[in-house]
Amino acid sequence: MLPQKLTAVDPESDRRRYKVVRLDTHQDVPGLILSASVETGTCMMRAGSGEAKEYNFGPYGLRIVVGGR
Repeated sequence: MLPQKLTAVDPESDRRRYKVVRLDTHQDVPGLILSASVETGTCMMRAGSGEAKEYNFGPYGLRIVVGGR
């Protein structure tokens, strides 16, 4: 079963196994998951430059899926 929520409490090695997909466009949200919640539709991602960026797609507006890394 896919996780519904990931947070900084989860080891980075676990968070790296997943990616966030926004459901309105079905596109991947780039970066490492710092936190993500399917229920709230918010996620915090760290891009390659090291900066964190927050996204809000609305309730149930994202899905956490297994990444192809």
